[in-house]
Amino acid sequence: MAIENTHISYYELDRAFKKAKSVFFIGIGGISMSALAEYCLFLGKGVFGYDRTRGEECKRLEGRAHIRYCSTTDSVRGMGLVVFSCAIDENCFELVEARRLGILCVSRANFLGYIMADFKCRIGVSGMHGKSTTTAMLSRIFECAGREPTVICGAKMREHGSQFLFGTGQDFIFEACEYMNSFLNFAPTDAIVTNIDLDHPDFFTSLSQIKSSFQEYILGARRVFVNADDKNSSALLHPFKISFGIENSADYMAKIDTGMGKNSFSVLYRGKDIAHITLCELGRYNVYNALCAFAVASENGISHEVISGALCGFKGSERRQEYIKSVITDAKNGHTSPLFIDYAHHPTEIKASLSAFKDMGYKKILCIFQAHTYSRTYALYDEFLSAFKNAWELIITPIYSAREENTFPISDEGFASDLGAIFMSDYEEIAKKVHNCGSDLVVIMGAGDILLLKNYIN
Repeated sequence: MAIENTHISYYELDRAFKKAKSVFFIGIGGISMSALAEYCLFLGKGVFGYDRTRGEECKRLEGRAHIRYCSTTDSVRGMGLVVFSCAIDENCFELVEARRLGILCVSRANFLGYIMADFKCRIGVSGMHGKSTTTAMLSRIFECAGREPTVICGAKMREHGSQFLFGTGQDFIFEACEYMNSFLNFAPTDAIVTNIDLDHPDFFTSLSQIKSSFQEYILGARRVFVNADDKNSSALLHPFKISFGIENSADYMAKIDTGMGKNSFSVLYRGKDIAHITLCELGRYNVYNALCAFAVASENGISHEVISGALCGFKGSERRQEYIKSVITDAKNGHTSPLFIDYAHHPTEIKASLSAFKDMGYKKILCIFQAHTYSRTYALYDEFLSAFKNAWELIITPIYSAREENTFPISDEGFASDLGAIFMSDYEEIAKKVHNCGSDLVVIMGAGDILLLKNYIN
């Protein structure tokens, strides 16, 4: 179980942060933690950190931050503030030592809530699916409008090669994660709810509890943007609610062009045609993401022409249907197929992603999937069994444990068998399988370390 978020007041954090010459990040290699570390660097703070793995984000920060990959007795000594990821263990040496030394320790979400507090416009993107893409879309729109936003996204934005953007404007656009109720540390002026689904069973006990958390999250916002086609988010209560959708009546609606692909659509505002957009990103779910971003930007005074242009040129986020390279799939005849990486790890996301690939015209899709956490795999087991119907062939790798131990009546091999899939754990053997699979598209799918597989396939 992850550590609970702290709830340190703005004033206490403000005193500590302004006084601190150096900030220490425990779990600095996390996508959001590294963004916060980078923010502190822009403010002139000394940045130090610890992570057990020297991942891509750590490597990217090493030239500017002091990062350690093993625990030492003096690691946090002299720090003015310690920020920790809730994914670490409660007994993490650096956290225990910081508390023993009396250094103020604050959770990632609590610290993020603090740094955004002084921005006039705070746009929080929440929801079980589509948060990162919607956040990245909004970042591009506000940049194109000359608003110079500060952005913290849950995935690298391809335009910047980073999940963090430091701006000089009054707009703070951020991904509001629901896990551990982290988003309750935030006070958005504009709260977005892309959708609500059952997830994070290691923290939430029911869908009802999840909906209650989202309801609490939106209450302090000036405006709320909800998906009219998602019954759970559209049922949220707020006096200033703006809706977007494709099927059900909404303030902002997308009319998808027939015969031109699901990524080409007109935007209607209360029945009036106001814009036309053709996305580079495919899939019906990206129409929802773009429509949501359009609605938020429009309500913040950005012209429809600027919004449309920004969305049409949007390059996407890393690990979201990201094309990597062409790989050999028929070694005998030398045929190649495109290799994609996709972050989908929830059954709803898997279905949507594979459907989008099918709509692109691919018929023989080889999906190599790594489930994320035992608790999610167990809680959504039946949903997973029906999520891969558009995969021509399916390979299952060992479940990514993340913060958990397997205390559930499931196994890697049993999961693969129930899916009618092949279980494989050796990346070199998987690469050999790919070279002779005969598929017309290969997608590496999951939220864990499965992306490393791309280095084995050529």
